Amino acid sequence: MWLALRYVRATLPIPCRLATTPTPSFRCAASTLTKDLLKASTPVAEKLANTDLWSHQPRRTAAKKQTTKSKTKTKTSSRSKIKAVQNEKPSKPSGDRSRVNIVSEKLCDDIVNYIGPSLKRHVGCDLLDINPGAGVWSKALNDALQPRSHILMEPDAELYRPFLEPLLSKPNTRLVPHSGILWDELQTAMGYLEHQVEQRPSDPSVDPRRNDTLLVTANLSYFPKRRFRNFDSIAVLVLYQLLTSVRFGSLFQKYGLVRMLIWVNDDDKRTFLPRCLQNRKKSALQAEFACEWLAEVAGKDPASLQVTPEQLRKLYLRDKWINVDSAREALARAKANGTGLPPPHRRMELTDEVIRRYKGRTKSAAEAAQVRPSYIERPYMAELEALDRAAAAGELNPDDHPKEWARRAALRAQATKQEKWTARFRELLQELDDLTRLRAAGALTAAELAAREARYNEEVQNLGKNPLIDFRLLRDNAHVYRQRPPVLLWDRRPWEPLRVADHEFFPNVETALLDVQPKAMHRLLREAGPGSSRAGDMFDLIQRSMLTTSLEPVSASLDKLWPGAREGILERCPSLRDPARGGLPGDGHAGVCARVLNEAQWMEILEGFMEWPFRPTYAELIGRHGDDMEMPEPEGQHGPEFVA
Repeated sequence: MWLALRYVRATLPIPCRLATTPTPSFRCAASTLTKDLLKASTPVAEKLANTDLWSHQPRRTAAKKQTTKSKTKTKTSSRSKIKAVQNEKPSKPSGDRSRVNIVSEKLCDDIVNYIGPSLKRHVGCDLLDINPGAGVWSKALNDALQPRSHILMEPDAELYRPFLEPLLSKPNTRLVPHSGILWDELQTAMGYLEHQVEQRPSDPSVDPRRNDTLLVTANLSYFPKRRFRNFDSIAVLVLYQLLTSVRFGSLFQKYGLVRMLIWVNDDDKRTFLPRCLQNRKKSALQAEFACEWLAEVAGKDPASLQVTPEQLRKLYLRDKWINVDSAREALARAKANGTGLPPPHRRMELTDEVIRRYKGRTKSAAEAAQVRPSYIERPYMAELEALDRAAAAGELNPDDHPKEWARRAALRAQATKQEKWTARFRELLQELDDLTRLRAAGALTAAELAAREARYNEEVQNLGKNPLIDFRLLRDNAHVYRQRPPVLLWDRRPWEPLRVADHEFFPNVETALLDVQPKAMHRLLREAGPGSSRAGDMFDLIQRSMLTTSLEPVSASLDKLWPGAREGILERCPSLRDPARGGLPGDGHAGVCARVLNEAQWMEILEGFMEWPFRPTYAELIGRHGDDMEMPEPEGQHGPEFVA
């Protein structure tokens, strides 16, 4: 009975609860608006400020004043009441004060001009515009695409109607006063897309086709962030469900593979577009499986992030030369696809560095990555460089600045220690490459290879806790980057993103624009729900189980999945040991672990599982791993899947 209840609960269409909820109970995050975030730098921003909707004063204070006022009413004459009514100001439209609007026409023009070559295929399309707000971005897209129909879904229609009037005066433009993030209302709005024909195939083995006659854009930026249940950001949940709609061919993806241009909070983008392997969680994997590309068009320069060294370590820490080469390859792709270089006033700090360093050179980035030593740019290194410059200029000495001098000495000792460890890591990485090469060439006997591999595994294991973490960071980030194409979507980006400024938004909070082009997902992933093989449902359990031990060898992860899974699945996954396809032929630290698996390897594991004669049923997998499904992911990373 207990197992049956868990089985039924796991098969319920959980996300439909969001779709049928009239008004989600959003909660604001801890951050609050301040005066400094409400500076109006453009005419549109001034008009928004004049609505008095945004205020740095908490709403609770205003409500408290109103309550106090009502309690201290005094009797007034009829004449004074009539006069008060006559002098009463007209009520102002209500609206969501946590919305962040794009208010810079120059930013929108720069974006449209930059990615213009990729937008040409959408000229004359249907444009579905969710949360257009003040409409600056909507107008730029409308001017560039000249859509045959433009549907603007704006829940605060009365507030933003004066801003949208110039756009609404154009033919075939319609304002729909509904929310685009409530699926039942979105389904209603899609009824206005009269030119679109449903292409969703009934057979999962038939791949959907790309549909360039429909383009979707949405603004999911909020400050403070809007929370929903266990999710720190409603934008993360909505974007996850939009990606899941690609898998099931639901929402507007039923018309084919529809491109999406989505504005999100700058830190929300890292959930789906991590810049290093250690942040590649389930949401990022979902994006890799569902997208031909998911690229950042514009966003905040990481060099300007005001975060602690530990936060920076979690966000972007990997070999510096991988970051440099990744940017160089992105610039080469941008040149090839007609995008070109970002304009000088929009370049990120890393983009400028790469342009200065490699201008006019012909050596490929992949070749350069092989010969340069690994180098992790620690957060404290910038502080050490500043202290060294001050000492060289005579501005820092031990007598007048004893604390700063001691700090410099401590950082220098830390840097020296790190250099020694890094040199040791390079030796171990070279040994791993040698093992792979010797195995492929057949230069050693099986016994010699086994002995050498055992010695290598012992040396790695004896590094100690913290050095082992750093070594794995270097090893795994290099492994996923050196594959062609690289594993991370960030390293496959078609261009370098443009830099935005806070004053180009109101409130003044930098926001990122993501370009999402879906692709046909693997047929087994699309087999989900009752009446199917449940391969997609079982893959969710397989992946979740393996990612709980993501640093262990894949063989060990499969052992924990189900008894006999290692023997039943590994023999059907040759790519795991093929270096040409992202594998490693060894075992232990000389083999691949779950967190470095690329999309093709994940799909090979799923295919091997479905071909395994002794595989467990979906109900049996839920009985073993179902408890993990109901636990919220850390930091609201993963959303419930949308079921059409």
